[in-house]
Amino acid sequence: MFDFIKRKYQQRQLRNLISESRDKRIDNWNDIKTIGLIFTVGDADRWNLIHRFITAQESHGKEVYLIGFQADKYQIDYIFSHTRTIICHEKEDFNYFGLPKEGVVDGFISKHFDLVIDSTVQPDFFGKYVTALADANLKVGYSNSQSDEDEGSMEMYDMAIQGSEPLDLKNYIEQIVKYLMMIKK
Repeated sequence: MFDFIKRKYQQRQLRNLISESRDKRIDNWNDIKTIGLIFTVGDADRWNLIHRFITAQESHGKEVYLIGFQADKYQIDYIFSHTRTIICHEKEDFNYFGLPKEGVVDGFISKHFDLVIDSTVQPDFFGKYVTALADANLKVGYSNSQSDEDEGSMEMYDMAIQGSEPLDLKNYIEQIVKYLMMIKK
């Protein structure tokens, strides 16, 4: 019963955020200077992939900011070596309804991004919520068309990369870059 009420509350919060008007703009990949990446804390291989992406983008003059969700009791055996990274811990940083507590995500959502990439596996309230809160010209998410689970509303994304497999982060990022490289002004 509580899970049902919690989900309905979360859906209402998302609907309210999505209904707010905002300016949207799609730029060529080379014109993008600030990137926000939303992720779920995973194993060291996943972090190494994210870190390689960050390093490559920063070498091209882009600023990359990260916000990650760490599930309760998920143990990590590595260090987040990027200074612009916020980790939200499920047990400490969220309220009764699964919303981030006051101030937890402020360091991320206070920035303006040219691009926000949600790399969480849907359905994921944290990824959608932070995406909806973020001030970005373009918001991108991933949808698995073969998933048995209901992904819920995807309206917070301006662009959705759709696949028939579970999210492969490397391929997903490559697809985003490929499509944004095609943009001509």
